Amino acid sequence: MYRGALLVAGLCASLPAGAQDSGDVARLSRLVEAQQAQIARLEARLAALEGAPATTTSAARQSAQATPSQRTPAPLGQSLPSDAHPPSLDARLARIEQAQKENVHVDWSKGTPEFTSGDGRLSFRPRGRILLDWGSTTGSTVAARNLTATQARSLRLGFEGSVGKHLSYLLEGDFADNEIAIKSAYLAWTTRVMGQQAEFALGNRLNDRGLDGSSGTISVPFLERNVVGAGIIPVRGFFGLGAAARLYGDGWHVGVQVSGDDINNPGTAGDGLTIGARAHWNPVKTARWILHLGTWAFHERLASDVSRPTRSIAIGGFFNDNLRVAPGTFREAREGDGYGVELGTFHKSVWAYGEYGARRLENAAGAATGQSAWAVQGGWFVTGETPPYLTRGGVWSRPRVLRPFTSGGGGAIELAARYEAIDFSDNPTAGRGTAATFGINWYLNNFVRLQLNAIDWAVTNPTPATIGEDRGQTVIGRVQVAF
Repeated sequence: MYRGALLVAGLCASLPAGAQDSGDVARLSRLVEAQQAQIARLEARLAALEGAPATTTSAARQSAQATPSQRTPAPLGQSLPSDAHPPSLDARLARIEQAQKENVHVDWSKGTPEFTSGDGRLSFRPRGRILLDWGSTTGSTVAARNLTATQARSLRLGFEGSVGKHLSYLLEGDFADNEIAIKSAYLAWTTRVMGQQAEFALGNRLNDRGLDGSSGTISVPFLERNVVGAGIIPVRGFFGLGAAARLYGDGWHVGVQVSGDDINNPGTAGDGLTIGARAHWNPVKTARWILHLGTWAFHERLASDVSRPTRSIAIGGFFNDNLRVAPGTFREAREGDGYGVELGTFHKSVWAYGEYGARRLENAAGAATGQSAWAVQGGWFVTGETPPYLTRGGVWSRPRVLRPFTSGGGGAIELAARYEAIDFSDNPTAGRGTAATFGINWYLNNFVRLQLNAIDWAVTNPTPATIGEDRGQTVIGRVQVAF
């Protein structure tokens, strides 16, 4: 008000004596106060904008990079402002706001830069993972099973992004087991149906099948998915090229997927067809408790070139192929059906979960064989983090580390235990296996994890080389970087 008083006094002094009545002074005071208020608002906006990180518009960058022959003179009478005659507050504010609008925003919270346009309609982020394992098996009566080895479990690189408010995309390639394969590769359209969020996708996408089976390897609590997620599975595997639709509510979701073979299958025969569905529900969802219920099922019509309709499962660790449960021989398999049920609970830093799954195969002659698997598992975050379970979709994610090691803290430590069993032995040439696993996970931050799993396993295979029951122990360590 001091500046306003001086201005009023100056104006009053310049007025003729007859005009210096109380009404004129009051009007001038109100005018000056209104102008002061407007200037104060503009200065506040300007200070807030100028306090933000400096930005550069695309036009300014192009001008700065232009060669002298490419530069053009400024229009007459519109040269750069001088210190003696700076631009108005309105002009300065408009220039800064335009620069921020055109600026590309960068977010590093996921481990790699996610670029987003100023209006939020375009985004792009590189993504990938590095999983490096060391493992050692001892105690087996079969000498070939007692081995120590290292492997690159997965080396994956890809990208994801969005175009507009509804369309997103994802593409990833993976190097594992000395092979290169395309994994996720799809377009997704997100909208609302009956007041709920809905997603429609076309392309190669991970199955929606059980808590472990619907989650990525980088997210499950152990080095590998449980035997239900890994073994009770369609012939086409974890991915299928086709169409999927999912509807998400508050603590529930329903998904349906129709697909042919995996995108990496050779083109020597026509595709099979798999129709799958899954639903989950959280009847209890509070700040302290979550209850998870789920069910899933699939029907498959097998392609004519399928010679091994059952996947062999490495019960004692993915790195040791000599510990696989024999899938058996089942000739001319033509169709199959599978289903599963899920039950889990999450309380503060503790979680527990169980799952059962079964599958039935039938061949051209009408013969059938059954398969089953189950697993129970639980864990505890010693450092106080909550379990990385997402009620949206009922899947595992990654924990929010409270005190990251990379920022001077101790990271997050999780202890976990699991017992699981898989049985293919309804087929006389197939085997069965069990495993008890104790695991320690150390999350250095939100995207780096060190893991150690100790597994006590048993395998029974009716094959000549490893006939009968065999037991042993495996210890596996992993370095995981997922971004």
